[in-house]
Amino acid sequence: MEHISYKTQTEIVNFQGREIPLENLTPILSPEQEAAKRWELEQRLYEVFRKYQQREKPTS
Repeated sequence: MEHISYKTQTEIVNFQGREIPLENLTPILSPEQEAAKRWELEQRLYEVFRKYQQREKPTS
């Protein structure tokens, strides 16, 4: 299993009168890993848009 490091961003937010720490973790990826993740995301989005495009085709 591969070890992944994360960048941490912490912010205190008010919610219903209480202070809550909000922590955002972002993976630190190599350029190759980022490119692979981006390609995977683009392919998934393409499939979603293609599916909806097929539904909206006008009937002739």
